[in-house]
Amino acid sequence: MVVEALTEVIAPEGVKARLIATKSTDITLPHAEQTNGRVVPVQHAAESKVDFGAEVYGIDLNRLTDADFQLISDALHKHKVLIFKEQPEMLQPQQQYLLTANFDPDETTGGFAHGADPFLTSHGGVNIYGIQSRPAIPVQPQVHILGRGEVPENHYQFPPGFKVKGIDHHAFHLPPHIPKEEREKGASRFYQWHWDGALYNIPPPRVGCLLAVKTPKGPDVTVRWDDGTGTEMKIPPGATAYVAGSRALEVLDEETRQIVLHSRIEYAPHAFKWMSTAHSARLGHILETEGLELPREKLPPVDETKICIYPMVWTNPKTGEKSLQVHGQGAVKLYLRSSPDGEEKIVDDLKEVRDFMHRIMRPAISPENIYAHRHQEQDVVLWYNRALWHSIVS
Repeated sequence: MVVEALTEVIAPEGVKARLIATKSTDITLPHAEQTNGRVVPVQHAAESKVDFGAEVYGIDLNRLTDADFQLISDALHKHKVLIFKEQPEMLQPQQQYLLTANFDPDETTGGFAHGADPFLTSHGGVNIYGIQSRPAIPVQPQVHILGRGEVPENHYQFPPGFKVKGIDHHAFHLPPHIPKEEREKGASRFYQWHWDGALYNIPPPRVGCLLAVKTPKGPDVTVRWDDGTGTEMKIPPGATAYVAGSRALEVLDEETRQIVLHSRIEYAPHAFKWMSTAHSARLGHILETEGLELPREKLPPVDETKICIYPMVWTNPKTGEKSLQVHGQGAVKLYLRSSPDGEEKIVDDLKEVRDFMHRIMRPAISPENIYAHRHQEQDVVLWYNRALWHSIVS
């Protein structure tokens, strides 16, 4: 099981839990004069273009101090992904919330990643919120379990026999899908390349966090691009895949790079409800243009002042590094400029919008740019959500 805060956790049969941090409790950390933390950069294969990731030793996240947090924050902005090794015991949901909430202490609206959860079910007087594919943990409702399979008995107040519905590309990707017999032999796809955020009303969180409780076992899976290029990649089962927005910016041609440096994206209101009836492209980076999105009249009421328009390129506040941070599936309108004072071109035709999103996202989504993290049980993974894209496989 994995936990996220965004926080994610991997459970039986490959289950993930997501933490949506809110300022609902005291997030003050105990004081310490120094930390015992030690940061060791990840060594990637010689053919890899990945330049991020580090392992952290010597910090017990269940006993996190302000000195620990300062080291973590500095290291995270530098390395983008941190893997906390040698945790003496499983990270508790309350402490996972504490870790992630300290990165966004001023976000007080109920759940800054995707908003307030709907009521799901009740058991023995315990209410459970969320949706079947990511139910909230009753003892810390900002934490969600994502994945597939039955939740262990007495697992953070979940009822006996409670099952988490697995995420499956059959329900989201454009057909044809990978046949069952090929999937059983290890064929898979990236489900959705994204950074975490509501894309409406609520700002995107600064971090995501994964706790590996129980990980899938078996040989590596073969991830298919299925976009006509024949591209494939071997990755560990249950892995989380990451691409750096800085690398995505670097691999663009100069003309396109100048455009994204000076342009903005408008995202759909209630974006995930809006796209729930549409198909994703098979690579998981954009939607197919079939006219299947929910029309405005079938969405919850829209407050025009809460529609999100973000720059395409974001700057790391500690390092100054620039990253192409775009959510291809939620984009509905582009405001394009090729220079700071150039004429702005507005693109609101969905096919043109998606063609442009494909143009700027696809170059980075290549095996040499992808870090597929193999989760080890009891390890914790923290990533800088405003500089990376990520995806699971399904």
